[in-house]
Amino acid sequence: MMLVLLTHPVRAQQPVENVYHIKVVTKKGNHFRGVLWDVTASTLYVEHEKRSLSGRIPFANIHKIVLRRKSKKNAMITGAILGGLALGFVTNQSLQKNPTSSPVAYGLTLTFATAGGAALGLLAGYEIGNLKKIVIRPSTSANPEQTLYRQLEPFSFRHQQDIINRIPPNR
Repeated sequence: MMLVLLTHPVRAQQPVENVYHIKVVTKKGNHFRGVLWDVTASTLYVEHEKRSLSGRIPFANIHKIVLRRKSKKNAMITGAILGGLALGFVTNQSLQKNPTSSPVAYGLTLTFATAGGAALGLLAGYEIGNLKKIVIRPSTSANPEQTLYRQLEPFSFRHQQDIINRIPPNR
């Protein structure tokens, strides 16, 4: 069985596009929320979300843009791993100084402490994921539309799909 697993070619994961939530504040004070779908040379397109204005927004009307990654999965996984390791290590050190009466109690205490640390780390990772945001404001340069386009294009769903479609599938 091990020989079959070792001789089987390793397949890399296909890249996946990152979806970014966008909040656009216009110069008139209107708020647009949704997913950053596409960017052209003079406008951006926000895909609809519940109870919010959305659509094409000209760069000339934009006061501020806030981008957040839709998935907080990486931050949550990292938090769970670090929380479980940290509380497991502290519990192990404590149990070395004050041993339990039986090996079963030692194992259960260490297991529950590690699981509790992972749960706390998961919650902390979720909250830290909420804090990560990118704020973009139009520049005061000669061509603010071009600078907005260059800053926003890598985050658009359409651009990321185009990049992924250029990569040949693994075989």
